[in-house]
Amino acid sequence: MSQSTLFLRDLLAADPDAAPVRAALAAALLAAGALEDAIAEASRALAVAPALPDARLTRAEAYRRLGDPAAALGDLRHAAALAPDRAAICHALGIALAETDALPEAASALRRAAALAPGDAAVAASLGSVLLRQGEFAPAEAATRAALRLDPGLAIAHRNLAALLEARDPPAAARHRDLGFAGRSLEIIAAAAPRRRVLVIAATGDGNIPLGHLLAPRHTTVLRWYVAYAGPDQDRALPAYDLILNAIGDADRMPVLPAAAARLLAAPPRPLLNPPARVARTARDALPALLADIPGLLVPPTRRDAAVPLPALVRPIGAHGGQGVRLVHAEAELAAALAAGPAFATSAVDCRDSDGFWRKYRVIFVDRVPYPYHLAIAPRWLVHYWTAGMETDPARRAEEARFLADPRAVLGARAWAALEAVGARLDLDFAGIDFGRLADGTLVLFEANATMLVHPETAPSFAYRNPAVARILAAFERMLAVRSSPPAS
Repeated sequence: MSQSTLFLRDLLAADPDAAPVRAALAAALLAAGALEDAIAEASRALAVAPALPDARLTRAEAYRRLGDPAAALGDLRHAAALAPDRAAICHALGIALAETDALPEAASALRRAAALAPGDAAVAASLGSVLLRQGEFAPAEAATRAALRLDPGLAIAHRNLAALLEARDPPAAARHRDLGFAGRSLEIIAAAAPRRRVLVIAATGDGNIPLGHLLAPRHTTVLRWYVAYAGPDQDRALPAYDLILNAIGDADRMPVLPAAAARLLAAPPRPLLNPPARVARTARDALPALLADIPGLLVPPTRRDAAVPLPALVRPIGAHGGQGVRLVHAEAELAAALAAGPAFATSAVDCRDSDGFWRKYRVIFVDRVPYPYHLAIAPRWLVHYWTAGMETDPARRAEEARFLADPRAVLGARAWAALEAVGARLDLDFAGIDFGRLADGTLVLFEANATMLVHPETAPSFAYRNPAVARILAAFERMLAVRSSPPAS
């Protein structure tokens, strides 16, 4: 126990109701990594003085590190109401909102933080990160360059700028990527109450599995290894770990592996989840062959940089979330779209229901078992959950809730058997599938890969989704526990 902690405890022994002292003790415990104790002391301070923003800020950070974003957001919203001009609180609120994928609200909080603290490089970098995720590339670049003017060595800003420059200035992107990752190829995020240590194989750009909620920070210490920057013998000098997880889930984003990473993955010393060779089979143009002849599943023709029967969807290779997707109806349109850059062309299948809406179902596979995750219902063909307008329509949310509660009943036994067959064919420890449905119940594949995001909901209107999310996270946790356990003697 540190001298400052002992001193604060002595002060509290003399005056147990001194809430600012108890809040200071909570902050000291947080700094020492005693997260549960920090929460307890912050809670005691707030019981005496509920309008104490520092105690709420400390408790929120402890909750966040323990993987409880809803509790963290509750405290941070309260703290922001108490002290709206505190840049640190606005910054923390923005980070927590971004971690729960509430990106517009996160950007708003971070813009306020940047206005309150224009000289804070970390705030500017956080704003740049969120704007980049939103696809607001020009303001993201402005915020990121502002961060680097304030702190030229800020790694996250260099990484973000590399992503922003990749398409239009590859040499500059490479320079910033080197500045962001060289000498920082291994990042260790320690768990509060560790049960296991997972070595995560990661790419330096897009294409990684979003692991923030799958690897519970309370119990899983993460060793994130950016293998493109691995040292020549780094595989032989890595800290101890129990399990290897290949997080590069996009078949088109797998980097050429340096010797250290190739050697480790060729003969993994611990169990390996999502081996790269299996991930490679999920490239969009490889799926028609991989998933051929599954009863109840239609896999539209897909080709790389080549024509398919019209109408067709053309999407840039490596793009996700609907970014850059075009629907074309004429051969000239298709040729022009393919000439614009490397792309997949997929024959489009009209999956509209009789009510005129398009539906995109998502199922997650954990250890090859299907679990329902969401159903997006939208008035246009490019269905993306957060632009579908679900938040404004209780009837559509009720339909999604029925799917999540009993997907087999909604889809039918034949369709559910098709999904079980997809999980077996993919043969991945974690993956997902997006699909539509024809009038006869046949499923229409949109995509199937390992880059699927799974996260709890903090918005009350979407709380009905959380039991389904909890089942996925629990299944993933069970798989980690089994795979990381030493073999029986």
